[in-house]
Amino acid sequence: MKHMERLINKVNKVVTFLGGLAIALMMIHISLDILARFLFNTPLPGTITIVAHYYMLIAIFLPLAYAEQTNSSIAVEILTTRFSHKAQHRVNGWTHLIIGATAFVMTSEAFKVAIKNYHSNTSVMQGDYTIITWPSYFILCAGTFLLGCYCVLRFLSFITRSERATAVEEAHV
Repeated sequence: MKHMERLINKVNKVVTFLGGLAIALMMIHISLDILARFLFNTPLPGTITIVAHYYMLIAIFLPLAYAEQTNSSIAVEILTTRFSHKAQHRVNGWTHLIIGATAFVMTSEAFKVAIKNYHSNTSVMQGDYTIITWPSYFILCAGTFLLGCYCVLRFLSFITRSERATAVEEAHV
């Protein structure tokens, strides 16, 4: 289990770096587009499509698991703050299973769409240029799959720790 946790933590760091790189490249691309538009009266072809279908998806979906790993995601704790520490721990543990299952459902549905777009060779016309967009649909699949794997791993870790803690408590009784 520890080996899998270390592996997924490393993968999370790599894909989060790619997300940050996508943001940096997006800023450079948009800046160059603006400069080309104002200096040469010729914008870079496909900027809007590339930003919307590639940079944004990489920046948003690939780092989802890292956000969960670092507890950086938004949490609404209206009720749970009133629970005991043990109850909060249990709710958090089972929440990982729900998030993981939801992420896998999203992955499955997104994969169906990605395959359909791959087979139809989905692209976008922007000006005189055709920009292939079907690969971008697999980015969502990768991000949600990684999130699902991470959450299920956290849930399994929660379950095994809970079982060990219960066994230790019973041994001391």
